[in-house]
Amino acid sequence: MPDVSFSGERVALSELQERPARYARALERAKVTPGYALCHCNHDRPRRLVIRRYGSMFHLAGWPDDGEHHARGCDFRKDSGGGRPSPGSDATAAIINAQDGLNVHLDAALFQRDATPGTRKRTNATSTRPTRRRAPLLAFLQTLWLSAGLTSWPGTSMARGWGAVNAMLLAGLGADAKINGTPADEVLHVMRRYEESERKAINAEFDSFLARITNDGSVSRRALIVGELGEVADTPYGKSITLRQRRQKYFATAELTGHAAKAYAHAWRAIGDASARVIALLLVERTAKGHLRVVDLAAMLCSSTFLPCDSIHEVAMANRLAVERRAFEKPIRMADGDDMLPDFVLLDRPTVHIEVYGMNGLASYERRKAQKQALRTARGIPAVEWNVDREPLERVALPPAFART
Repeated sequence: MPDVSFSGERVALSELQERPARYARALERAKVTPGYALCHCNHDRPRRLVIRRYGSMFHLAGWPDDGEHHARGCDFRKDSGGGRPSPGSDATAAIINAQDGLNVHLDAALFQRDATPGTRKRTNATSTRPTRRRAPLLAFLQTLWLSAGLTSWPGTSMARGWGAVNAMLLAGLGADAKINGTPADEVLHVMRRYEESERKAINAEFDSFLARITNDGSVSRRALIVGELGEVADTPYGKSITLRQRRQKYFATAELTGHAAKAYAHAWRAIGDASARVIALLLVERTAKGHLRVVDLAAMLCSSTFLPCDSIHEVAMANRLAVERRAFEKPIRMADGDDMLPDFVLLDRPTVHIEVYGMNGLASYERRKAQKQALRTARGIPAVEWNVDREPLERVALPPAFART
């Protein structure tokens, strides 16, 4: 991971990502003068970086249209295409990747007037303008991962911590992201990596955000929180949810968590599994007694390096690829049009698909498998196939990576 410099300081990017509170003042000064930071991934040609504020902290993002000039493996590297969402012209889309950041129209109310806590209220105002579609929470969570570049692995390291995930998510949001018409930093909090030495600053930032979640009996202001799911526990009145980054309890009904266990079955079963990560996007409101209650949620299964996966078997494959320092990506279908969508694609050699077959014998699954195999054969795309009930993962042969240049 490269070094970055600002305000006369030069530190490893990983150090900044893990301890953003420590460098907040220096980044604030650099944002004023000279107005940018530098990335030293190319030692003889440092590249400018944008300094952005989100809440009370600062983070770095790539300079516009400069991503291809960063070294391969650098977090700020962006190849053309790059697997990230590209700006669209559909004004009715639920999620628009605008030049100044994501513009999201959620299928969830962040502000309610005269509404009973725990309910969702829609308005049916008449308008001549085209009606925007609405995105479910899972689609928004997947878009966050895609925009951040967290669906690909550069193959240059074996680990990615929550500090890096936090920084990449904030950079992927863009400079002027909006959610339901409101600036993202007012309604969305991406949990910080906990650091004892910066506990006061991190807690102060989070407490300031939580203070925006209010309910005076007639108006309820909700908010969204992204973090790694740590525990779902029983309470006398239902369930409590805890994120790994802070031991704050968010209360939920057994009905909501029961629905989540079915809707996000692979993720829910992996809670507590040391080989996997489970990411949660919580829609939270304040109860009349001041407690934080989860109104809705989405859960996403990830590998140990936070790449999204569709099953625990995919987690195992992604973990192996990361350990072996392979460059690869996890395609995510965000719209119709992809007739193949492999489980993974190797990036360190000409296109090779990786398929993980974990539902062998199911008729519809076997039909889809045969269709994809026929398409790859017709297009001349080589594939690595792992039948999880026939051979252990360590026996699956992977093609060697090409030498890095």
